[in-house]
Amino acid sequence: MNYGTLKSLNGILGNLQKDAAVIGLTIAGLMIVVYVIIIMFENDTNVVAHQKRWENLRKVFLCAALIAAAGALISFGQQLGSALHP
Repeated sequence: MNYGTLKSLNGILGNLQKDAAVIGLTIAGLMIVVYVIIIMFENDTNVVAHQKRWENLRKVFLCAALIAAAGALISFGQQLGSALHP
């Protein structure tokens, strides 16, 4: 069997795990930027629409925080694991 593909996939996953916190923060920032741009293009001045936009923005911030925290947690776990098992 040819394990070259599995080795390269394992290498890619290893690199992603090493940079998990940076990837999480980048994705979180991009989510916020995209949603803010969407808000800028909306012209609805209705009070209900305004409240809905802020509600959705809060959800985006929560999702962004969860993604960033998950990335940081993975990175912390890997550093802790490598410290315990040299």
